[in-house]
Amino acid sequence: MSGEISPQTQARLADEARRQGISVDELVRRLIEEHAPIHPARTKPELPVWRLGGSAPLHRRDIYPDAL
Repeated sequence: MSGEISPQTQARLADEARRQGISVDELVRRLIEEHAPIHPARTKPELPVWRLGGSAPLHRRDIYPDAL
């Protein structure tokens, strides 16, 4: 795969890779993995779990003293 990258961006990538002591390919791979997971369809957003205790379903009479 190839793509167009400006000379300024190439220089910045090369400088950053040199600073980290890795190849430009490795730097780009790390950046991609950091910002885009490999398998986004496999990760499901977690819903919050509220552990409210072991009570049974509440009725209006359990909450309000004036309810019959």
